[in-house]
Amino acid sequence: MREIEKKLTAGKSTKNTQDRKGKSFGYQILGFGSGGGGPICITYDWFVVGGGGGGVGGYGSGGGGGGVHFSYCAPGTAAVTKNTACGAISVQVGAGGAGNHAPGDNNCRAASDGGTSIAFKCEPSAITVKGGGGGNGRHRPGRAAPNPSGGSGGGGGCYHHTSATSGGAGSCYGNPGGPVPSQGAGQPPNPGFRAGSGGGACSAGANGGPAGPGAAGNGKASDIEGTTKNFGCGGIGAYVTTSCNGRGDGGSDNVATANQGGGGSQRTSCTNVGAAGVVYLRFPTACKPAAMTISPSCNTFVTAGSCTVAKFIVSGCVSFE
Repeated sequence: MREIEKKLTAGKSTKNTQDRKGKSFGYQILGFGSGGGGPICITYDWFVVGGGGGGVGGYGSGGGGGGVHFSYCAPGTAAVTKNTACGAISVQVGAGGAGNHAPGDNNCRAASDGGTSIAFKCEPSAITVKGGGGGNGRHRPGRAAPNPSGGSGGGGGCYHHTSATSGGAGSCYGNPGGPVPSQGAGQPPNPGFRAGSGGGACSAGANGGPAGPGAAGNGKASDIEGTTKNFGCGGIGAYVTTSCNGRGDGGSDNVATANQGGGGSQRTSCTNVGAAGVVYLRFPTACKPAAMTISPSCNTFVTAGSCTVAKFIVSGCVSFE
């Protein structure tokens, strides 16, 4: 029986049963994870925001906020657990929609929809969130949000005659843009020129025209990176007061705050682009591997209490070696 315990010789159809430790590459020696102790599993809470739809200057409407979908502080929505041995985590960040300008004509002046953001891209666990719908010009309905998995619709353009213009439909991660009911004729700043505003992640755009203030839809407030910000807010339409911008995140009525997925405002012809989206991956700092990096350099790790947050403002990846 003692002879059987001796080392077997590995041949074409046999395995060497002796443990081997040497210079060969592998997790046993180099590994991933804190201190090079081998691969580990990390559970990520995620927060994904699509790009905001563009607004339309002149007589146009506001863009819809980008879609907002998250597991952070969302009971019933699962976090994602990944093993570092599976390699880098890729992320895509959606761009804001381009704006447009609507002079006093009845032509289609639609702005562009916001782009798509994806966490855990190219994986079975991929989380896809599309952008908001663009605004439109005078006498024109707002654009619907991209569907499925999109955000909020753009507002309806002003209509100062007898017919109404509708707000764009919202998708599953947003709400409809504000409509403009029938109204009488008039001259600016007559309420008849009040266009619709974009919908937001938490509410639809309010009626424009004489029927309502045209307020933009509110975004989703979150402190995932340690300070509270609003994501996926609607942009305001023509002759809507600045206090109704729905953004609530420090942005002016002219410019949607960067990387919060807000819809573009109609206020000027040069700054009515929607805001780009953002992707956050939050996990306990105690689980952070020593070799963990984020790229490109404009993406960062943020400390939030006992957690680390990988913040992506452009497409990139997290790597573990």
